[in-house]
Amino acid sequence: MVSKEPLKTKMPEQMDNQFNLEGLLSELGSFGKYQLLLLFLLAFRDSFLAMCNYNYVFTAAEVDYRCYVPECESSDVRFNVSFAQFALANHSDICHRVAPRINDSNLSNSDDECAPEGFIAGETVPCDRIIYQDYNSIFDLGCQPWKRTLIGTVHNLGLVFSFLLSGFISDRYGRKIIIVATPLVVGIVGLVKSFSVNYWMLLVLEFLETALGYGNASMVLSLEMVTQKRRVIFSCVSDILSNFGFAFFGLIAWKIPYWRHMMWVIYAPLLVVVFYIFLVDEGVRWLLAHNKKDEAVRVLNKVAKINNITLSKKANEMLTNITEEARKTERLGQNVPQSTHIGLLVVLRSKKILLRVFLIAAIFFCCIFVYNGCMINSTSIVGNKYLNFSSLVLVTIPTRIITAITLTKFGRKAPICVAYILCCVFFIASAYVPKSIWWASVVFYLLGKMCSSYGMFSMTVVALEVFPTTSRNSLTNTANTIGRLGAVLAPQTPLLEKYMAGLPSIVFGLVALGPVMLSLLLPDTSHSSLPDHIQDAERIGDTNDTIHKADDAEDRSPAS
Repeated sequence: MVSKEPLKTKMPEQMDNQFNLEGLLSELGSFGKYQLLLLFLLAFRDSFLAMCNYNYVFTAAEVDYRCYVPECESSDVRFNVSFAQFALANHSDICHRVAPRINDSNLSNSDDECAPEGFIAGETVPCDRIIYQDYNSIFDLGCQPWKRTLIGTVHNLGLVFSFLLSGFISDRYGRKIIIVATPLVVGIVGLVKSFSVNYWMLLVLEFLETALGYGNASMVLSLEMVTQKRRVIFSCVSDILSNFGFAFFGLIAWKIPYWRHMMWVIYAPLLVVVFYIFLVDEGVRWLLAHNKKDEAVRVLNKVAKINNITLSKKANEMLTNITEEARKTERLGQNVPQSTHIGLLVVLRSKKILLRVFLIAAIFFCCIFVYNGCMINSTSIVGNKYLNFSSLVLVTIPTRIITAITLTKFGRKAPICVAYILCCVFFIASAYVPKSIWWASVVFYLLGKMCSSYGMFSMTVVALEVFPTTSRNSLTNTANTIGRLGAVLAPQTPLLEKYMAGLPSIVFGLVALGPVMLSLLLPDTSHSSLPDHIQDAERIGDTNDTIHKADDAEDRSPAS
């Protein structure tokens, strides 16, 4: 136990606030009733948002198809037909069929038209019409594969704008507005999209959905709700719950394969998030950083009441002092909150912070390209594409457990480097496994996805930890926005399979080496409190940094 004397010592204002907040959060606990309710609410929201975010994996998936052969088709048109061996071209030329001898005078009997001698071997003509194995994928895109991949590209291009926009709004107006508003936008636009009458209407709505929705406010809020010792564990638990729900998307798509009906099922539940206006509170760190101290005290008291915790005398005195100070400042007309926009410009004048933005942006480019690419290509690996997709999501759960343990015990940089080195090895190995042992290729692919998921989540944690509260989401999402260009390219990777089997996996493995080298240039944030101001953020990683030793701050709680 540390003596009470340090609490009486006059400290710089920002240090004192940070110190006291860590102590208060320690008293309130990390997994009480309030925090558990918040975890489940965020998990519901994030599960369905994730389903919507990856809807194009199934709605724009490639479906087996063949040419319509008018000389042979009956009134009951089927995909599998006996005349395929002589009337259809080989698989590499699937959008052409064998040329018929329709003008041959020797074929006077119409029955002979659908016989081997009714076609000219070696000559082909373009398909006039396509017959699909099923009609679950969107519109008629069989011989236009670029249109299928363009949907994913446009979707991820919209996310470039979405993350940038949501970051600024979140830092300016709070985390809660993004948590509530973005799912509603996604749900409404997604339902309208399900009634698209043509490809181009769907493409426009795909862009609007992602440009106006999404963001990562849930993770920001979960990191800011608990102490330094618990923030990684708390965020990992939140991510485990949301991925558990996300894994049901594969089963939903399996049982409801028709794309319009599937969209109704995954988009409609997001409308329920409107009730989060009454169920979710604003982040305490954001409230304090923006001088909304009365609201911060109300939220802290609410947490204590729901968790059935009696705050210590020192904690109550601190809350009372904060309230009185806020009211006194308001009476004197001094309560002029700093503009987030101006604050962001001030932050970006720091060379150290600006360098971090560019470094994290480059790392995000590699991380997002590998993560999104392996998710999209999951439908092309051997086996049931729906179960493969769900399996790739479910491996995130043990990955998060490993993440919570390793990031807490070994810091940030070393685990990230190891994860992406293994990611490189597993993806390249999956590409070269002989087809006779296909199961080994699937195992290596899953292991590569685990490492990619580990690295992606860990880098997001690091990004949120190195920037100050007043511009945390803006700077993280600015870096994420630049990195999202990797997601724009990822939907094109299935086309690489046409040039070489396993080439997408090889590309993922090589790109995974990027974060290994770049992450070494970032400071290790494992023993630092979340910085509230630019000076705090700049001190992270300094050898003489004493303010950010969060372990000491947590031990010196108001109850000490």
